[in-house]
Amino acid sequence: MFALVRRNPINEVLEEFDNLFHRSWVWPARQDTPEFAPGVEAYTKNDQLVYRFAIPGVDAKDVDISTANNRLTVKVERKAPSDVKEGDWHFQSFSYGKFEHTVSLPRGIDADAVSAGFKNGVLEVSVPLPKATLPKKIEVKELAEVNR
Repeated sequence: MFALVRRNPINEVLEEFDNLFHRSWVWPARQDTPEFAPGVEAYTKNDQLVYRFAIPGVDAKDVDISTANNRLTVKVERKAPSDVKEGDWHFQSFSYGKFEHTVSLPRGIDADAVSAGFKNGVLEVSVPLPKATLPKKIEVKELAEVNR
């Protein structure tokens, strides 16, 4: 036996809209992610020039720090997980790849005194500043009155 079903065009439109909305928000299996670019900041603290790099998901062995010709260079590589097969991704928005950042340092830096530490995904590089580059307080004296 057949049943009569009353069509409701409004419901059909709403259902089609819902399907369209759902299709537009499905994440692609793999997005084109931008090149790996960690956050970087620099400040002075206790006569040290400190550089901080946000590099979560990076192993310390994938970090290379060097100094040459009054320049500090930090090279980092964040690698995609090797235990996940290409076809197994549902979506991916992390960025992977190599990053290199070079900064000029003040003259007179002792390269042997540069140190680095890594904790909670943050790399911190400390460069002791030479005394010649540190701020010096200048005392203001009263000028002697000039005789006329």
